[in-house]
Amino acid sequence: MTDERVVQAQIPTAAAIAVVGSTLSNVAIYVVAQRYGPLTISLTDTVVMSILGALTAAAVYALLGRYTAYAVRWFTVAATIAIGVYGVAPIAAAYTPYREGAPLFTMPTVIATELMHIASGAWILWALIRRARQSV
Repeated sequence: MTDERVVQAQIPTAAAIAVVGSTLSNVAIYVVAQRYGPLTISLTDTVVMSILGALTAAAVYALLGRYTAYAVRWFTVAATIAIGVYGVAPIAAAYTPYREGAPLFTMPTVIATELMHIASGAWILWALIRRARQSV
């Protein structure tokens, strides 16, 4: 197995790709999901959380690249675990509001947010790992 290192100079470009890809795919999922019933999240929430998720992932990737050995491997593991944990959140929000005063998630909202998490994870992993690493 070849060792890989994070190319810090490429992280801003990769993060921008992750932000745009994640946001656009999540907006598309949101629009399509509205055809199946009312969503209990707003389009603004969708856009903001897509951007924050991708930027947070880029920051974690940069920190791992700077301070750990095998940063690409650790980031892949951490991102996979995070996506799995986030998979529980929409289901939980169908039973308990995800924030004070928020309505419970409807079934279309649960399905849409699950798909959004998968889409965001795919864009983030692809952009950061493929665009900001180098085999050594």
